[in-house]
Amino acid sequence: MAARSQPKLLAQGKPRTLGGSTRPWRVRVYAPAPGSNKYQVYFKAPAGDGEPWKRVLRRAASEEEARKIFAQAEAALDTEQATPVGADVRASRTIRMLGEEYLRDSRERGKQPRTMEGRESRLNAHILPTIGDVPVTKWRVEHSRKVMEKGSKTLFSQRGREDLRGQLSAMRKLAWRLGWLDRSIDPLDGLEIRRANVLHGATTQYVDPRLRPETRQVKAMAAAADQLCGPEGIDPLMTRLPLFGTKIRVAGFGGLRLGEQNALRAIDVFFEHGYVHVNGSWITPRKAPGFRGPVKNHVLHEVPLPKSLMHEELLPRVRELLDLPAKASLQQVINAQEAERQRRASLAAREKDRNLAWWNYPVPPEGELWLFVDTVTGLPVKPEMHNERWHRVRAWVDEHDPENAWPKTIVYRNLRHHAATKWFHEELGEPWEVVAQYLGDKLATVLNHYVRAGEDALRGSVSKLAER
Repeated sequence: MAARSQPKLLAQGKPRTLGGSTRPWRVRVYAPAPGSNKYQVYFKAPAGDGEPWKRVLRRAASEEEARKIFAQAEAALDTEQATPVGADVRASRTIRMLGEEYLRDSRERGKQPRTMEGRESRLNAHILPTIGDVPVTKWRVEHSRKVMEKGSKTLFSQRGREDLRGQLSAMRKLAWRLGWLDRSIDPLDGLEIRRANVLHGATTQYVDPRLRPETRQVKAMAAAADQLCGPEGIDPLMTRLPLFGTKIRVAGFGGLRLGEQNALRAIDVFFEHGYVHVNGSWITPRKAPGFRGPVKNHVLHEVPLPKSLMHEELLPRVRELLDLPAKASLQQVINAQEAERQRRASLAAREKDRNLAWWNYPVPPEGELWLFVDTVTGLPVKPEMHNERWHRVRAWVDEHDPENAWPKTIVYRNLRHHAATKWFHEELGEPWEVVAQYLGDKLATVLNHYVRAGEDALRGSVSKLAER
C-alpha cells in the first residue's frame, strides 16, 4: 500500500514552549494536501484558565490569506495577545455587533448622555437597517455609500451628513483596533459627501451674519418675556418660568449655551468681579431624570455680564436663594456666597475623589441653588418646555412689536452668536482670542464660525467705490 503524501511545508515560525509544552513547537503553514484546495495554518492557543494549550487549525482559501494568518499568529504570540479566531467567529462579527461595541466603548470613555443618544440614533436609523448584517471583514466602501445614501433622504443639513460619516469613521477605527478588520482595508476610502456651497473666504462652519440676531431684537424678546413671564403675567403657562427675560439677556450678552444657562446657581455669580463662573451644564437624558454634569469640553470659563443685569436682575434672585433679607447689602450677599463655596469646598476635601471642588461637589438637584427654574418642579426647565415658551414670546413680539420681530430662521441658540459678534467683538471691541475665552471655545472654532478671510478688505473696497 502506497504511503499517503504529506502536505508541503511553506513556512514555520520561531520555536516556542508556551502553554506548558516540554518540546518546542512552531507556527506552521502548509500547502493544500492532495485532494484538497485549502491551505492550513497550525499553532497552539490557550484553552482556558490552568488548562494546557490546545492545537488549533485555521484553513485559508489562498496562500496570501494563509500567510496573513501565519503573521497574525506570530505577532499575537510575541505580544501575548489573542490569536487569530476561526471563520465562524469572524462571520459572527457583523456591523451590528460592531455597533454594540462602539456604544459600549463610548460609554466607557464617559461620553455625555446627549452624545450617546445621537450616536445610538444614527446607528439605529441609518447604519444597522442598511448594513447591519454585513460581516465586518467584508465591510467595503460600497456599503458605506449605501449608508450615506439612506441618510441623505432624512439628513438635510451638511452637519448631519458629516456626523453620520464621522460615526462610520469612528466605527472603522474601532474595528481596526479590535482586530476585526484588516488595517489594509479602508471601507471609507473614496467616500465623499456632497459639498455645500461656501462663501468665498469662509469655512463650512461659518455662520451667516443674517443668522445672528440684532441687539434690538434681543432686547425686544427679553422685554416681552419680562412682561409675559413676570409675576404680573396673565398666562399661567408662562409664569412657570420666572426670570425668562433675564435668562434671554444672559444668553444674548454672555453667550452661554442653553445647558450652561440652566445650570447656573447662586454661588456661580461673582458680583464683586462682574462675571459668572461657567462650570456645569444641566443635562436631560431621554426617559431619565436631569442632572448637573460637566461643562462642554470640560472647559471652565468666566463670562462678564452688564452691571445692570448682574445687580438689578440676578442680585435679588441670589438674595432669595441664600435666604437673605430683600434689603441685604451687596457685601452681605458676597459674604453668604463665599461661605457656601467654602462649605462645599470643605466637604469636597473629605472625599476620595481629588477632582471635587466647591463648583462640582454633588448636591441633589432638588436642593441646589438654581437661578432659573420651572416653578412646578423646582428644577431647571426641560429643553422642550423652554423652546415652547420661547416661541410663545416670539409670536407675541411679532404681533405687538413688529419692527423688532424675531426672524423665524433664527433659533434661540443663535443668541450665542449675537454675544460673540455684536456684543463682545463689535460693541466691546474684544479681540477674537478673548471672545473664545468668554465662550469656552477654541480660537480656531470661533474664527471658523465668525470670520471671513478678506472681509475687512471687501468693506474697504465698497466704501471707496461708494465715493466714485
